[in-house]
Amino acid sequence: MAKISIDINYIKDSLEKMGYAISDCVERENNGSFWQFKFSNSSAIVSVYDTNNKKNSVVGGKAEDEERKCLKEIVDKLKCKELQIDPMNRDIVDLINNQEERDYCDFKVEFHHEKGDLLHDILCLSNNTGNKDAFLIFGVADDGEVVGIKEKLSSNNLFDFLRGIKFAGGHMPDVEAKNLYYCHKNIGVIVCKSSKFVPFYLTERYRKVMDHQIYTRVGDTNTPANKHAEYCDIEKLWRIHFERENEQ
Repeated sequence: MAKISIDINYIKDSLEKMGYAISDCVERENNGSFWQFKFSNSSAIVSVYDTNNKKNSVVGGKAEDEERKCLKEIVDKLKCKELQIDPMNRDIVDLINNQEERDYCDFKVEFHHEKGDLLHDILCLSNNTGNKDAFLIFGVADDGEVVGIKEKLSSNNLFDFLRGIKFAGGHMPDVEAKNLYYCHKNIGVIVCKSSKFVPFYLTERYRKVMDHQIYTRVGDTNTPANKHAEYCDIEKLWRIHFERENEQ
């Protein structure tokens, strides 16, 4: 069996993208070489062994059983490069660590039970007046506590849902679903991308979401579903639209 070539910097960088704050990473010897990771934000201690055994990483320390199990699975996959951490993961971790919802960042403990609520959130975030990429983050409470989720987001399911909605001008918000990590916990993110087609609104009502009403998000607050955005915010969105209309 060929020996695995361990890229310890790849493992280290991946763990940091996931939100682990590495306080120590040292190479040790004990019947062979291994690397040991310690963290300032976790009681886990991870040992990665330099052998041809793919799944022999060990997670010890005072971490709870759930973290030990999940983190071992993650590290074993990183060791074999069977797992790649999305570069966006680090940015989302930073947003969560700031513990502050903004006009381009909204936390949800769990997935929406009602599709009208999901559509309303997507419209508000897509119409943020800074015209930034915006993030609907699942598995995080309003105060920034990360609880994680068990389900996976699907971009295909999200597209299928939005394709059935009547958007003005036929312009659907540009969204993408991502399944990311906060340390050992799974989180989901819907990315609502900056677009020249703002403001997005409906020509036909969908459940609680009214037709021909423009919604946005100011600070950490969405426009209520039964109201219009403020005139000055609608004006900003149309100004962005016309300033960007000639973009390819």
